Amino acid sequence: MSAEPVKGPLRPKVGAERGTFRMGNSRIKRVGLPRWYWADIYHWMLTLTWARFFLLFSTIYVATNLFFASAFYLVPGSVSNARPDSFFDDVFFSIETLATVGYGYMNPGSTYGHVVASIEIMLGMVEVAVVTGLLFARFSRPTSRIMFSDVAVITPFNGVPTLMLRTGNERSNLILEASVRASLVRRETTQEGQLFTRFYDLKLERDQTTVFALTWTIMHRIDEQSPLWGKTQQDLINEGTTLTVGVSGTDDTLNDFVHARQSYSAEHIFFNHHFADILSDKLEGDIRILDFSKFHDIHPDGSEGGTMPGAAVAHPG
Repeated sequence: MSAEPVKGPLRPKVGAERGTFRMGNSRIKRVGLPRWYWADIYHWMLTLTWARFFLLFSTIYVATNLFFASAFYLVPGSVSNARPDSFFDDVFFSIETLATVGYGYMNPGSTYGHVVASIEIMLGMVEVAVVTGLLFARFSRPTSRIMFSDVAVITPFNGVPTLMLRTGNERSNLILEASVRASLVRRETTQEGQLFTRFYDLKLERDQTTVFALTWTIMHRIDEQSPLWGKTQQDLINEGTTLTVGVSGTDDTLNDFVHARQSYSAEHIFFNHHFADILSDKLEGDIRILDFSKFHDIHPDGSEGGTMPGAAVAHPG
Protein backbone atom coordinates (compact mmCIF):
# COMPACT_ATOMS: atom_id res chain seq x y z
CA MET A 1 0.00 0.00 0.00
CA SER A 2 1.27 3.45 -0.83
CA ALA A 3 1.53 5.92 2.00
CA GLU A 4 -0.82 8.86 1.89
CA PRO A 5 0.95 12.05 0.85
CA VAL A 6 1.45 14.68 3.52
CA LYS A 7 0.19 18.08 2.53
CA GLY A 8 1.68 20.95 4.41
CA PRO A 9 -0.04 24.21 5.37
CA LEU A 10 -0.35 26.99 2.86
CA ARG A 11 2.93 28.76 2.35
CA PRO A 12 3.35 32.20 3.91
CA LYS A 13 3.64 35.22 1.67
CA VAL A 14 6.42 37.72 1.29
CA GLY A 15 5.65 41.38 0.70
CA ALA A 16 3.65 44.32 1.88
CA GLU A 17 0.41 44.06 3.77
CA ARG A 18 -1.66 46.95 5.04
CA GLY A 19 0.66 48.82 7.38
CA THR A 20 3.12 45.91 7.69
CA PHE A 21 5.71 43.90 5.77
CA ARG A 22 5.37 40.13 6.00
CA MET A 23 8.25 37.67 5.84
CA GLY A 24 7.47 34.09 6.82
CA ASN A 25 5.36 34.13 9.96
CA SER A 26 6.83 37.47 11.06
CA ARG A 27 5.02 40.73 10.44
CA ILE A 28 7.12 43.88 10.65
CA LYS A 29 5.60 47.33 11.07
CA ARG A 30 7.53 50.39 9.98
CA VAL A 31 7.46 53.38 12.35
CA GLY A 32 9.26 56.69 12.41
CA LEU A 33 8.90 57.32 8.66
CA PRO A 34 6.89 60.10 6.99
CA ARG A 35 3.30 58.92 6.67
CA TRP A 36 3.00 59.89 3.02
CA TYR A 37 5.22 60.99 0.17
CA TRP A 38 3.40 62.44 -2.82
CA ALA A 39 5.74 60.88 -5.39
CA ASP A 40 4.67 57.42 -4.21
CA ILE A 41 1.13 57.88 -5.59
CA TYR A 42 2.14 56.41 -8.96
CA HIS A 43 3.80 53.40 -7.32
CA TRP A 44 0.81 52.90 -5.02
CA MET A 45 -1.64 52.94 -7.93
CA LEU A 46 0.41 50.33 -9.78
CA THR A 47 0.31 48.02 -6.76
CA LEU A 48 -3.48 48.21 -6.28
CA THR A 49 -5.54 45.19 -7.20
CA TRP A 50 -7.62 45.59 -10.37
CA ALA A 51 -10.83 45.76 -8.34
CA ARG A 52 -9.52 48.54 -6.12
CA PHE A 53 -8.00 50.33 -9.10
CA PHE A 54 -11.32 50.53 -10.97
CA LEU A 55 -13.19 51.36 -7.75
CA LEU A 56 -10.80 54.24 -7.10
CA PHE A 57 -11.21 55.81 -10.52
CA SER A 58 -14.94 55.18 -10.60
CA THR A 59 -15.17 57.09 -7.32
CA ILE A 60 -13.01 59.93 -8.70
CA TYR A 61 -15.14 60.04 -11.86
CA VAL A 62 -18.42 60.24 -9.96
CA ALA A 63 -17.07 62.75 -7.44
CA THR A 64 -15.74 65.00 -10.21
CA ASN A 65 -19.06 65.06 -12.05
CA LEU A 66 -21.03 65.70 -8.86
CA PHE A 67 -18.70 68.56 -7.94
CA PHE A 68 -19.04 70.37 -11.29
CA ALA A 69 -22.76 69.62 -11.51
CA SER A 70 -23.13 71.33 -8.13
CA ALA A 71 -21.14 74.32 -9.46
CA PHE A 72 -23.53 74.63 -12.43
CA TYR A 73 -26.60 74.09 -10.23
CA LEU A 74 -25.66 76.82 -7.73
CA VAL A 75 -25.84 79.53 -10.39
CA PRO A 76 -29.12 79.38 -12.36
CA GLY A 77 -28.71 79.93 -16.08
CA SER A 78 -25.24 78.39 -16.25
CA VAL A 79 -26.52 75.67 -18.58
CA SER A 80 -28.79 76.65 -21.45
CA ASN A 81 -31.83 74.45 -22.12
CA ALA A 82 -31.45 72.65 -18.78
CA ARG A 83 -34.70 72.20 -16.92
CA PRO A 84 -35.09 74.68 -14.04
CA ASP A 85 -33.91 73.26 -10.70
CA SER A 86 -32.96 69.96 -12.39
CA PHE A 87 -29.77 68.72 -10.77
CA PHE A 88 -29.83 65.62 -13.01
CA ASP A 89 -29.61 67.78 -16.13
CA ASP A 90 -26.54 69.48 -14.67
CA VAL A 91 -25.01 66.06 -13.86
CA PHE A 92 -25.52 64.84 -17.43
CA PHE A 93 -24.13 68.09 -18.80
CA SER A 94 -21.09 67.68 -16.55
CA ILE A 95 -20.55 64.12 -17.84
CA GLU A 96 -20.67 65.35 -21.47
CA THR A 97 -18.31 68.21 -20.68
CA LEU A 98 -15.80 66.05 -18.80
CA ALA A 99 -15.69 63.61 -21.72
CA THR A 100 -15.55 66.45 -24.30
CA VAL A 101 -18.07 64.58 -26.46
CA GLY A 102 -20.05 67.65 -27.56
CA TYR A 103 -23.00 69.31 -25.88
CA GLY A 104 -25.95 68.48 -28.09
CA TYR A 105 -29.09 70.10 -26.72
CA MET A 106 -27.46 71.71 -23.63
CA ASN A 107 -24.55 74.17 -23.69
CA PRO A 108 -22.98 76.79 -21.40
CA GLY A 109 -25.47 79.62 -20.95
CA SER A 110 -23.36 82.35 -19.31
CA THR A 111 -19.81 83.53 -18.80
CA TYR A 112 -19.75 81.70 -15.48
CA GLY A 113 -20.95 78.52 -17.23
CA HIS A 114 -18.21 78.81 -19.86
CA VAL A 115 -15.52 79.27 -17.18
CA VAL A 116 -16.69 76.23 -15.18
CA ALA A 117 -16.98 74.14 -18.36
CA SER A 118 -13.46 75.16 -19.44
CA ILE A 119 -12.01 74.12 -16.10
CA GLU A 120 -13.87 70.83 -16.28
CA ILE A 121 -12.66 70.11 -19.82
CA MET A 122 -9.05 70.74 -18.78
CA LEU A 123 -9.45 68.49 -15.75
CA GLY A 124 -11.12 65.83 -17.91
CA MET A 125 -8.18 65.74 -20.33
CA VAL A 126 -5.76 65.35 -17.41
CA GLU A 127 -7.79 62.52 -15.89
CA VAL A 128 -8.04 60.68 -19.22
CA ALA A 129 -4.27 61.02 -19.74
CA VAL A 130 -3.51 59.73 -16.23
CA VAL A 131 -5.88 56.77 -16.44
CA THR A 132 -4.62 55.84 -19.92
CA GLY A 133 -1.02 55.92 -18.73
CA LEU A 134 -1.78 53.85 -15.65
CA LEU A 135 -3.76 51.28 -17.64
CA PHE A 136 -0.93 50.92 -20.14
CA ALA A 137 1.65 50.60 -17.36
CA ARG A 138 -0.39 47.95 -15.54
CA PHE A 139 -1.08 45.90 -18.68
CA SER A 140 2.47 46.16 -20.01
CA ARG A 141 4.17 45.31 -16.72
CA PRO A 142 5.76 41.84 -17.12
CA THR A 143 4.57 39.20 -14.69
CA SER A 144 5.57 35.61 -14.13
CA ARG A 145 3.51 32.51 -13.45
CA ILE A 146 6.18 30.81 -11.36
CA MET A 147 4.74 28.58 -8.67
CA PHE A 148 6.48 27.34 -5.53
CA SER A 149 5.78 24.26 -3.45
CA ASP A 150 3.75 24.93 -0.31
CA VAL A 151 6.51 23.47 1.85
CA ALA A 152 10.23 22.72 1.78
CA VAL A 153 11.70 19.39 2.89
CA ILE A 154 14.98 18.07 4.29
CA THR A 155 15.82 14.56 3.14
CA PRO A 156 18.93 12.50 2.28
CA PHE A 157 20.10 12.90 -1.33
CA ASN A 158 23.08 10.84 -2.44
CA GLY A 159 23.79 10.23 1.23
CA VAL A 160 23.82 13.90 2.26
CA PRO A 161 20.97 15.70 4.07
CA THR A 162 19.57 18.14 1.54
CA LEU A 163 17.10 21.00 1.75
CA MET A 164 14.69 20.87 -1.21
CA LEU A 165 11.81 22.87 -2.57
CA ARG A 166 10.02 22.90 -5.89
CA THR A 167 9.32 25.63 -8.37
CA GLY A 168 7.44 25.35 -11.65
CA ASN A 169 6.57 27.44 -14.70
CA GLU A 170 2.77 27.51 -15.07
CA ARG A 171 2.89 29.09 -18.52
CA SER A 172 3.57 27.18 -21.73
CA ASN A 173 6.58 29.30 -22.55
CA LEU A 174 10.25 29.53 -21.61
CA ILE A 175 12.10 31.57 -19.04
CA LEU A 176 15.57 32.11 -20.43
CA GLU A 177 18.77 32.44 -18.39
CA ALA A 178 16.86 31.69 -15.20
CA SER A 179 18.64 32.03 -11.88
CA VAL A 180 17.67 31.30 -8.30
CA ARG A 181 18.93 32.61 -4.99
CA ALA A 182 18.04 31.31 -1.54
CA SER A 183 18.77 32.89 1.83
CA LEU A 184 18.25 31.85 5.42
CA VAL A 185 17.17 34.56 7.85
CA ARG A 186 17.33 33.96 11.59
CA ARG A 187 17.79 35.74 14.90
CA GLU A 188 21.10 35.33 16.70
CA THR A 189 22.52 36.67 19.94
CA THR A 190 25.97 38.25 19.67
CA GLN A 191 28.72 37.85 22.27
CA GLU A 192 27.68 41.24 23.61
CA GLY A 193 24.17 39.95 24.22
CA GLN A 194 22.54 41.88 21.39
CA LEU A 195 19.78 40.27 19.35
CA PHE A 196 20.78 40.43 15.69
CA THR A 197 19.06 39.32 12.48
CA ARG A 198 21.50 37.47 10.21
CA PHE A 199 21.16 36.62 6.52
CA TYR A 200 22.93 33.57 5.11
CA ASP A 201 23.16 32.98 1.37
CA LEU A 202 22.66 29.26 0.72
CA LYS A 203 24.93 27.46 -1.72
CA LEU A 204 22.73 25.61 -4.19
CA GLU A 205 23.42 22.50 -6.23
CA ARG A 206 22.37 24.47 -9.27
CA ASP A 207 21.53 28.16 -9.26
CA GLN A 208 21.29 28.86 -13.01
CA THR A 209 19.78 27.25 -16.07
CA THR A 210 19.68 28.28 -19.69
CA VAL A 211 16.00 27.34 -20.08
CA PHE A 212 13.34 26.99 -17.38
CA ALA A 213 10.28 25.41 -18.95
CA LEU A 214 8.60 22.96 -16.57
CA THR A 215 9.86 22.31 -13.02
CA TRP A 216 12.97 22.89 -11.01
CA THR A 217 13.82 21.23 -7.70
CA ILE A 218 16.07 23.65 -5.81
CA MET A 219 18.55 21.84 -3.56
CA HIS A 220 20.99 22.91 -0.82
CA ARG A 221 23.38 20.33 0.67
CA ILE A 222 23.51 20.53 4.46
CA ASP A 223 27.19 20.03 5.25
CA GLU A 224 29.56 21.60 7.80
CA GLN A 225 29.50 24.91 5.93
CA SER A 226 25.70 25.12 5.88
CA PRO A 227 23.88 27.32 8.42
CA LEU A 228 21.43 24.41 8.78
CA TRP A 229 24.14 21.98 9.91
CA GLY A 230 23.08 20.15 13.09
CA LYS A 231 19.80 22.04 13.35
CA THR A 232 16.44 20.51 14.26
CA GLN A 233 13.07 21.93 13.40
CA GLN A 234 12.67 23.12 16.99
CA ASP A 235 15.98 24.98 16.66
CA LEU A 236 14.68 26.71 13.56
CA ILE A 237 11.46 27.64 15.33
CA ASN A 238 13.32 29.01 18.38
CA GLU A 239 15.58 31.10 16.15
CA GLY A 240 12.67 32.49 14.12
CA THR A 241 14.18 31.07 10.94
CA THR A 242 12.76 32.03 7.55
CA LEU A 243 13.85 30.61 4.20
CA THR A 244 13.51 33.07 1.32
CA VAL A 245 13.79 32.10 -2.35
CA GLY A 246 13.81 34.23 -5.49
CA VAL A 247 13.71 33.12 -9.13
CA SER A 248 14.35 35.50 -12.03
CA GLY A 249 14.94 35.33 -15.76
CA THR A 250 13.85 36.62 -19.16
CA ASP A 251 10.41 35.76 -20.49
CA ASP A 252 10.91 34.60 -24.08
CA THR A 253 7.42 35.83 -25.08
CA LEU A 254 7.69 39.34 -23.63
CA ASN A 255 11.48 39.50 -23.97
CA ASP A 256 11.48 41.17 -20.57
CA PHE A 257 12.77 40.45 -17.08
CA VAL A 258 10.42 38.55 -14.73
CA HIS A 259 10.83 37.39 -11.18
CA ALA A 260 9.02 35.62 -8.36
CA ARG A 261 9.77 35.12 -4.70
CA GLN A 262 8.58 33.02 -1.80
CA SER A 263 9.38 32.44 1.86
CA TYR A 264 9.02 29.52 4.23
CA SER A 265 8.90 29.77 8.00
CA ALA A 266 10.35 26.99 10.17
CA GLU A 267 6.92 25.34 10.41
CA HIS A 268 6.92 24.95 6.62
CA ILE A 269 10.22 23.04 6.50
CA PHE A 270 9.52 19.32 6.92
CA PHE A 271 12.37 17.14 8.17
CA ASN A 272 12.67 13.53 6.94
CA HIS A 273 10.16 13.98 4.12
CA HIS A 274 10.54 13.96 0.36
CA PHE A 275 8.45 15.23 -2.54
CA ALA A 276 6.14 12.93 -4.46
CA ASP A 277 7.31 12.02 -7.95
CA ILE A 278 5.32 14.02 -10.49
CA LEU A 279 6.90 12.77 -13.71
CA SER A 280 5.32 9.52 -14.87
CA ASP A 281 7.44 6.76 -16.41
CA LYS A 282 4.40 5.59 -18.36
CA LEU A 283 3.98 6.88 -21.86
CA GLU A 284 0.78 7.95 -23.59
CA GLY A 285 1.98 7.37 -27.12
CA ASP A 286 5.33 9.15 -27.05
CA ILE A 287 4.27 11.60 -24.31
CA ARG A 288 5.31 11.45 -20.64
CA ILE A 289 2.94 12.95 -18.07
CA LEU A 290 3.96 15.70 -15.64
CA ASP A 291 1.27 15.72 -12.93
CA PHE A 292 1.06 19.13 -11.29
CA SER A 293 -1.76 17.91 -9.02
CA LYS A 294 0.99 16.27 -6.93
CA PHE A 295 3.27 19.29 -7.04
CA HIS A 296 2.89 20.09 -3.33
CA ASP A 297 2.61 16.50 -2.01
CA ILE A 298 5.30 15.13 0.28
CA HIS A 299 5.87 11.71 1.86
CA PRO A 300 7.73 10.56 4.97
CA ASP A 301 11.14 9.11 4.15
CA GLY A 302 11.03 5.33 3.79
CA SER A 303 7.43 5.31 2.58
CA GLU A 304 6.36 3.92 -0.76
CA GLY A 305 4.58 7.08 -1.71
CA GLY A 306 7.11 7.93 -4.39
CA THR A 307 10.70 7.74 -5.47
CA MET A 308 13.32 9.88 -3.85
CA PRO A 309 13.05 13.50 -4.96
CA GLY A 310 15.24 14.67 -7.77
CA ALA A 311 15.25 11.33 -9.58
CA ALA A 312 12.85 12.68 -12.18
CA VAL A 313 12.77 16.45 -11.77
CA ALA A 314 16.01 17.36 -10.06
CA HIS A 315 16.89 19.61 -12.96
CA PRO A 316 14.84 22.19 -14.83
CA GLY A 317 13.41 21.06 -18.10
